[in-house]
Parts: sequence; structure tokens; C-alpha cells
Amino acid sequence: MEYLHQLAKPFYKEGNSQACLLIHGFSGSPAHMRYLGQRLHQEGYTVSGVLLPGHGTSLEKMEKTNSKDWWSKVETEYQSLSEDHEEVYVLGLSMGGTLSLLLAENYDVDKIVSIAAPIKLQDKRAYLTPLIKYFKRFEEWPENDLDEYDIGYSGMPVKSVPELLELIKDSEKNLNKISCPTLIVQSQDDQTVKPISAEIIYNNIANTNKEILWLENSGHVCTVGEEKEEIHQKVVRFLAD
Repeated sequence: MEYLHQLAKPFYKEGNSQACLLIHGFSGSPAHMRYLGQRLHQEGYTVSGVLLPGHGTSLEKMEKTNSKDWWSKVETEYQSLSEDHEEVYVLGLSMGGTLSLLLAENYDVDKIVSIAAPIKLQDKRAYLTPLIKYFKRFEEWPENDLDEYDIGYSGMPVKSVPELLELIKDSEKNLNKISCPTLIVQSQDDQTVKPISAEIIYNNIANTNKEILWLENSGHVCTVGEEKEEIHQKVVRFLAD
């Protein structure tokens, strides 16, 4: 398989009997979760940075995948980690956060960290993509140089957006099934996800052991932003408690 970059490949580092499943976001790659994965491995955890089907390679390959493929990948990886480890924690960015919520709704996950998980999107055009996909194949956006680990597509297949919307709808519908401790991370200046998403998640999950970490100086891909160390510190404390 030809990857966008070496850092876009999935990663796995064996540690103790507590495993952390790290899930990147829509059009992103495992590179977005590497800083956090490295820190958690330093703390002794086993870490697995999964690569979602169609990601980290080409937009044409992503175009051929759907929400069932993405869900199947994280479900399989979660089940595999559960067989070999005493506890499994799930941490996801953006759509990865959505998939984290879905795992907690369907399995006995020990703890989850939902980072910039969408319930409400900033761009209203996203909700028109079930129609737009018939007229436009790809949407492109300017590449940025946020960080050397900010590796993902500089665009998206339009037909993939309704697949994302389906996952978001499913996750929101069953938030009351989440009974594990939950840390929600959300930037106030997120240009992709409306910050109110974090409050909706917080208000609807069943467990009372829940908390929101608000970021003031980060964008959407906050795991490679200037407040990543604040995220690391909070996540380490959350998982250790």
C-alpha cells in the first residue's frame, strides 16, 4: 500500500495490560494521534493507532469506503485489544471521537476520550452533500503546515460526507447508553465542529463521571496544535484516576 507519508501508517506499541485505542478523524491519518500515542506509551500503556479504511492513501481509495468499513475497523481492533488486555481505553479525534462514542454505546469500554467529536458541524453545506455528491466528486481545501504530524488529505470525496453524517446521527441517538467515565475535549475556536457539540455529548451521556476540557488556542485538529501538551496532561490524569 502506498501511503501519503510514513507517519500516516498505523502504529502499535506494546506496553502494559491497559491498552489505548487511538482513532483519527475524517480525511485524516494516524499521524494526528501519534503525539498522544507516544505520550501514553511513555506512561506504560499499550497503544494502537488504527488506520481507517480509505485514509492515509488517496482520495480515490477513500471514495470507495463507507461508514460501515470505518466502524468495522475500529470494532475489530477494539475486540482484538480486549482479548489481550485487562482494560481498553478509546480515544478519538473528530470522526474518531464519534467512533469512540459508538464503541462505548455498544461495548463495555473502560474509559473514553472524545476529542472534537462532531454533533453539529460549522459548514451547513455538509448537510446538503446527499444531493451535492451527484454533481461534485471532490472538495479541496488549502493545505496547511500546522505541524509535521498534521498529515491528511487536502480535500475529501463529497460522497463520503453523508457517511460521516450517518455516524454522527447514530452516535447522538444513543449517548444515554454510555456508562463509562468520559473526557470530552473541545476547542472554542473549532472551525469544523460547533463547540456546542461538546455540551450535547456531556449533557446526554449516562455516566456522572464526565468532564469537558475546553481549549482556547487550538483549531479542530488540536492533537497537533499548540495546546497538545495540555491535552496530554489531562488525558494522563484522567486515565490514571
